[in-house]
Amino acid sequence: MQKIFTPNEAAALIEISPKRIYKEIEHHIIHSDSPNHNQLSFGTLVYLRALKEINFDFSVNYRTHLHEALQTAWEQQISTLEFGRFFTLKVGEIGQELQTLIDRFEAWKARLVSNPNILGGEIVFPDSRLSVQRIGGCLVRGETLAVLREDYPYLTDEDLAFAQI
Repeated sequence: MQKIFTPNEAAALIEISPKRIYKEIEHHIIHSDSPNHNQLSFGTLVYLRALKEINFDFSVNYRTHLHEALQTAWEQQISTLEFGRFFTLKVGEIGQELQTLIDRFEAWKARLVSNPNILGGEIVFPDSRLSVQRIGGCLVRGETLAVLREDYPYLTDEDLAFAQI
Protein backbone atom coordinates (compact mmCIF):
# COMPACT_ATOMS: atom_id res chain seq x y z
CA MET A 1 0.00 0.00 0.00
CA GLN A 2 1.38 3.39 -1.02
CA LYS A 3 -1.13 5.66 0.74
CA ILE A 4 0.36 8.34 2.96
CA PHE A 5 -1.29 9.36 6.24
CA THR A 6 -1.17 12.46 8.40
CA PRO A 7 -0.28 11.95 12.07
CA ASN A 8 -3.89 12.77 13.00
CA GLU A 9 -5.30 10.26 10.51
CA ALA A 10 -2.89 7.63 11.80
CA ALA A 11 -3.83 8.37 15.41
CA ALA A 12 -7.55 8.12 14.65
CA LEU A 13 -7.23 4.93 12.62
CA ILE A 14 -5.07 3.21 15.21
CA GLU A 15 -6.89 4.78 18.16
CA ILE A 16 -3.84 6.24 19.85
CA SER A 17 -3.11 9.77 20.92
CA PRO A 18 -1.76 12.14 18.25
CA LYS A 19 0.61 13.32 20.99
CA ARG A 20 2.15 9.83 21.01
CA ILE A 21 2.81 10.02 17.28
CA TYR A 22 4.31 13.49 17.49
CA LYS A 23 6.53 12.26 20.33
CA GLU A 24 7.78 9.45 18.07
CA ILE A 25 8.54 12.06 15.39
CA GLU A 26 10.22 14.40 17.89
CA HIS A 27 12.51 11.61 19.08
CA HIS A 28 13.34 10.81 15.42
CA ILE A 29 11.92 7.31 15.73
CA ILE A 30 9.48 7.95 12.92
CA HIS A 31 10.93 9.58 9.87
CA SER A 32 8.17 11.30 8.00
CA ASP A 33 7.94 11.10 4.24
CA SER A 34 7.82 14.90 4.06
CA PRO A 35 9.91 17.76 5.45
CA ASN A 36 7.08 19.09 7.62
CA HIS A 37 6.44 15.68 9.26
CA ASN A 38 2.84 15.39 8.13
CA GLN A 39 3.07 12.29 5.96
CA LEU A 40 3.47 8.80 7.37
CA SER A 41 3.81 5.59 5.40
CA PHE A 42 1.74 2.45 5.79
CA GLY A 43 4.82 0.74 7.27
CA THR A 44 4.84 3.37 10.00
CA LEU A 45 1.17 2.60 10.70
CA VAL A 46 2.16 -1.05 11.13
CA TYR A 47 4.79 0.05 13.69
CA LEU A 48 2.31 2.28 15.56
CA ARG A 49 -0.32 -0.48 15.63
CA ALA A 50 2.26 -2.91 17.00
CA LEU A 51 3.20 -0.41 19.73
CA LYS A 52 -0.43 -0.05 20.70
CA GLU A 53 -0.92 -3.81 20.85
CA ILE A 54 2.28 -4.42 22.82
CA ASN A 55 1.34 -1.67 25.30
CA PHE A 56 4.84 -1.53 26.77
CA ASP A 57 7.11 1.49 27.09
CA PHE A 58 10.38 0.75 25.31
CA SER A 59 13.42 3.01 25.26
CA VAL A 60 13.90 5.43 22.37
CA ASN A 61 16.74 3.31 20.96
CA TYR A 62 14.66 0.14 21.10
CA ARG A 63 11.64 1.84 19.48
CA THR A 64 13.89 3.23 16.73
CA HIS A 65 15.27 -0.22 16.04
CA LEU A 66 11.76 -1.73 16.18
CA HIS A 67 10.40 0.87 13.74
CA GLU A 68 13.22 0.26 11.27
CA ALA A 69 12.83 -3.52 11.52
CA LEU A 70 9.05 -3.36 11.03
CA GLN A 71 9.36 -0.91 8.14
CA THR A 72 11.86 -3.20 6.43
CA ALA A 73 9.77 -6.31 7.14
CA TRP A 74 6.69 -4.62 5.66
CA GLU A 75 8.54 -3.44 2.55
CA GLN A 76 10.06 -6.89 2.01
CA GLN A 77 6.71 -8.61 2.67
CA ILE A 78 8.04 -10.59 5.62
CA SER A 79 5.03 -11.94 7.48
CA THR A 80 6.65 -12.64 10.86
CA LEU A 81 9.41 -10.70 12.56
CA GLU A 82 11.40 -12.19 15.42
CA PHE A 83 12.67 -9.35 17.51
CA GLY A 84 14.81 -10.69 20.33
CA ARG A 85 14.58 -14.19 21.75
CA PHE A 86 10.98 -14.09 22.96
CA PHE A 87 9.37 -11.30 20.99
CA THR A 88 7.68 -12.15 17.66
CA LEU A 89 5.46 -9.81 15.67
CA LYS A 90 3.03 -11.01 13.01
CA VAL A 91 3.69 -8.21 10.55
CA GLY A 92 1.42 -9.65 7.88
CA GLU A 93 -1.53 -9.88 10.27
CA ILE A 94 -1.02 -6.33 11.50
CA GLY A 95 -0.82 -5.08 7.92
CA GLN A 96 -3.92 -7.05 6.87
CA GLU A 97 -5.88 -5.73 9.86
CA LEU A 98 -4.90 -2.16 8.98
CA GLN A 99 -5.65 -2.65 5.29
CA THR A 100 -9.12 -3.97 6.11
CA LEU A 101 -9.75 -1.01 8.42
CA ILE A 102 -8.55 1.48 5.79
CA ASP A 103 -10.69 -0.16 3.10
CA ARG A 104 -13.75 0.11 5.37
CA PHE A 105 -12.90 3.74 6.12
CA GLU A 106 -12.50 4.60 2.42
CA ALA A 107 -15.83 2.91 1.58
CA TRP A 108 -17.49 4.84 4.41
CA LYS A 109 -16.02 8.14 3.17
CA ALA A 110 -17.35 7.45 -0.31
CA ARG A 111 -20.91 7.39 1.09
CA LEU A 112 -20.64 10.87 2.64
CA VAL A 113 -22.16 13.89 0.94
CA SER A 114 -20.73 17.31 0.19
CA ASN A 115 -23.17 19.66 -1.49
CA PRO A 116 -22.88 23.47 -1.54
CA ASN A 117 -26.64 23.63 -0.89
CA ILE A 118 -26.34 21.62 2.35
CA LEU A 119 -24.60 23.38 5.26
CA GLY A 120 -22.50 25.37 2.81
CA GLY A 121 -20.79 22.27 1.42
CA GLU A 122 -19.77 20.80 4.77
CA ILE A 123 -19.48 17.00 4.70
CA VAL A 124 -22.68 15.41 5.97
CA PHE A 125 -24.08 11.93 6.49
CA PRO A 126 -26.24 10.61 3.62
CA ASP A 127 -29.86 11.77 3.56
CA SER A 128 -29.31 14.23 6.40
CA ARG A 129 -28.14 17.72 7.29
CA LEU A 130 -25.97 16.35 10.11
CA SER A 131 -22.30 17.13 9.63
CA VAL A 132 -19.64 14.52 10.23
CA GLN A 133 -17.58 17.20 11.98
CA ARG A 134 -20.38 17.75 14.51
CA ILE A 135 -20.51 14.07 15.48
CA GLY A 136 -16.72 13.81 15.54
CA GLY A 137 -16.58 16.86 17.79
CA CYS A 138 -19.17 15.38 20.14
CA LEU A 139 -17.10 12.21 20.44
CA VAL A 140 -13.89 14.17 21.07
CA ARG A 141 -15.66 16.10 23.84
CA GLY A 142 -16.64 12.82 25.48
CA GLU A 143 -20.25 12.37 24.43
CA THR A 144 -21.29 8.76 24.87
CA LEU A 145 -22.25 6.49 22.00
CA ALA A 146 -25.55 5.77 23.77
CA VAL A 147 -26.53 9.44 23.74
CA LEU A 148 -25.53 9.86 20.09
CA ARG A 149 -27.44 6.71 19.11
CA GLU A 150 -30.51 8.05 20.92
CA ASP A 151 -30.26 11.48 19.27
CA TYR A 152 -29.33 10.19 15.80
CA PRO A 153 -30.68 6.62 15.47
CA TYR A 154 -29.94 6.56 11.73
CA LEU A 155 -26.16 6.69 12.29
CA THR A 156 -24.43 3.35 11.77
CA ASP A 157 -21.71 1.86 13.93
CA GLU A 158 -19.19 2.85 11.26
CA ASP A 159 -20.52 6.42 11.22
CA LEU A 160 -19.78 6.67 14.92
CA ALA A 161 -16.45 4.84 14.69
CA PHE A 162 -15.09 6.87 11.77
CA ALA A 163 -16.56 10.34 12.45
CA GLN A 164 -13.53 11.41 14.48
CA ILE A 165 -11.17 10.59 11.62
